[in-house]
Amino acid sequence: MINCAALSDVGRKRQVNQDFLVLNETSALFVLTDGMGGHSSGEVAARVAANALNDFVTMASEPQEMTWPFGYSTSIPYEHNVLKTGVSLANLRVTHLAELEEQYAGMGSTLLAVWVRGEKAFYCYVGDSRLYLLRDSQLRQLSEDETLVQELLRRGVITPEEAKRHQMRHVMTRAIGMRGRLDVEVREQQLQKGDLLLMCSDGLTDRLTDTELCRTLSGEDSLDELCRSIVESANAAGGDDNITVILLRHL
Repeated sequence: MINCAALSDVGRKRQVNQDFLVLNETSALFVLTDGMGGHSSGEVAARVAANALNDFVTMASEPQEMTWPFGYSTSIPYEHNVLKTGVSLANLRVTHLAELEEQYAGMGSTLLAVWVRGEKAFYCYVGDSRLYLLRDSQLRQLSEDETLVQELLRRGVITPEEAKRHQMRHVMTRAIGMRGRLDVEVREQQLQKGDLLLMCSDGLTDRLTDTELCRTLSGEDSLDELCRSIVESANAAGGDDNITVILLRHL
């Protein structure tokens, strides 16, 4: 069983909140998207992508005959097929809308999804929205930032300290809205009683360190209170961007 709470805040320096979230407690699907693009296009991309994935997973959660527009692989679990197909559909809808409407040209979004099935969390991501696991007062990042800076860091070109200040740290290597087939890797995390999953946009992680997040999330507050606390802390530290958090507690 999963308890959840979420909070999305525009921040202190933005006029529009281009983050979007889905809390589908019936299917135990949780989605966070962070839109990119001028005017309202980033907001549209984030909403379209999240809803497209949610629609497909909702159908797949019910016992019915499924249609697999990109085929079905028998070499991977059902949940992997569902998330892979759902993300591909999300990407297709965003790119199609961007091609149809000039005002949406170039729009895109990150995407982070967690689908809880029994004692296991299936997750996938595109871009730099992050997923963390807090277990036994230890915070571990499960996702990997799909950014140019992360690639430079992986190759040893820059140090972790240089990465934090790098002027291109928000340049993503993948995003929803890129043309062509978007094939994501689905990962699995076995859950234990008391585990806490944190899903967040970069408006949070740009302002707070992992150490600060761990300290706050290790408290005894309710999930709603924890959401408010870390969003308030991110705003107090600058609030340069939209801030969205989803907390999932495995009971």
